[in-house]
Amino acid sequence: MKLLFFISTLSYSLSSYACPQLQGRYNKCFSEIRKINGEYIVDQHQENNYEVYNVEYSDDETGENRKDLIKTNNQKDSRKESLPRMGVTVTVEARSNCVGDAVVSGADVFFLGAKVGSFVSKIFVEGKNLKSNVDGSYLGKDVHKRIVCELK
Repeated sequence: MKLLFFISTLSYSLSSYACPQLQGRYNKCFSEIRKINGEYIVDQHQENNYEVYNVEYSDDETGENRKDLIKTNNQKDSRKESLPRMGVTVTVEARSNCVGDAVVSGADVFFLGAKVGSFVSKIFVEGKNLKSNVDGSYLGKDVHKRIVCELK
């Protein structure tokens, strides 16, 4: 019985260290295309033996605010997301987990019940920079987006 308790405690301890520390305020953001006028605020906590990341983005230029809740339990999470530039609302089904020093999410995007895209996003810290890499396709077009933000 003591051995079982030790193994479960060890596995819980190891799982809590498996996810990266991303918490912080990040500004001075750049994408491969342009400077982004805003900041990312990342808060994280543990819930039911997995990490939960609350990621908030505010764009000073457009006034756009976006909040994402990322649960690293590898369970499907479905949410509605408004795309103001396109004037539509889509459904996003995603699964997230921690891989090495990154939070990785695989997502499928649906519009009116039809699958219109798939993406893999990877969020990690390198030095004092928060990096976000998004790769996939949307309506048959390849998407590769890189965002880098400095720790405030």
